[in-house]
Amino acid sequence: MRSMLRWVGAAFALTVFVHGVAEAQWTWSPQTGRWINVKRLPKETPELQVEYARSLMVQGDYKKAIRETEKFKDFYSDTEWADDNQFLRGEIMLAQGDLLPAAKEFQQVVAVYPDSDLFDQVIAKQYEIGDHFYDRGTANLAKGWWHPFRKRPFRRAITVYAMVIDNQPFTDSAAQAQYKVGLCHYTLEEYREAAFEYQRVIDDYAASDFVDEASYGLAMCHYKDSHPPAYDQSPSLLAVEAVDNFKRKFPSDTRVAELDGVKTEMLNRVAEQRLRTAKFYEKRRKFDSAAIYYEVVVEQFPNTTSAAEAQEWLAAHGHSKRWQAPS
Repeated sequence: MRSMLRWVGAAFALTVFVHGVAEAQWTWSPQTGRWINVKRLPKETPELQVEYARSLMVQGDYKKAIRETEKFKDFYSDTEWADDNQFLRGEIMLAQGDLLPAAKEFQQVVAVYPDSDLFDQVIAKQYEIGDHFYDRGTANLAKGWWHPFRKRPFRRAITVYAMVIDNQPFTDSAAQAQYKVGLCHYTLEEYREAAFEYQRVIDDYAASDFVDEASYGLAMCHYKDSHPPAYDQSPSLLAVEAVDNFKRKFPSDTRVAELDGVKTEMLNRVAEQRLRTAKFYEKRRKFDSAAIYYEVVVEQFPNTTSAAEAQEWLAAHGHSKRWQAPS
């Protein structure tokens, strides 16, 4: 009886094993002397493996397509198709909407296969992803200040544009990406960060088509970052300098009139701040110090509204500085 039970148990175990082998598509390999799961084997060549994974992506089976690219890495990582497989991983991520992971997968093509002929395609894909994030961020802002995570797309756009810059420094693509980084910061109202990035366009890509936009953006950054006359006027002076530089480089630009208005406003703020300082010393009866600041207003800011008041004080106290009326 006991021997019969053993026989039945062994038969049952064998049945389960054979059924499991059939289900898993295991096959015996004389070469290795062990069972091999056929499902885990790649296609016969690396090219066929890449194309099979691509066909799965086209069909929309992204999860399985990624698994097939992993299978490629296990069996064909040292072949000439390795960069194509890595690029395909980025395409799969992009197709399923995982934009930042896609950009990072594309980056691996450059990092691991620097001699790949897919380099230009990587840059194009990353730039496309950066633009998508920027457009998404702009759309979020249009929905109102309350929109959750409204700044996140711009942060991610900056991350991806930085990849383009690092991959192709001092090229037209890098110049455009550098400008877009500044634009992202400007849109986020991070004016100091934006000014820094715009200045990099001007300094590092002086011959690019984005210098005029960056120069205009730089002036507007300093303008937006300026303060009322009661506070530090360094940003106002930087704005004036940026406006003058823009007008010198691009005198026929249609935005010159707008920037002239910016310059006038900034000069008036600085002049008023200097005038307040003069009055501060005057109230404390430090007339020599007051006179210095009144003279600064007349000499350095003659076409401002504060210049007339400063000239009146100087004339009343025996000073001969002349005030030039606003033109």
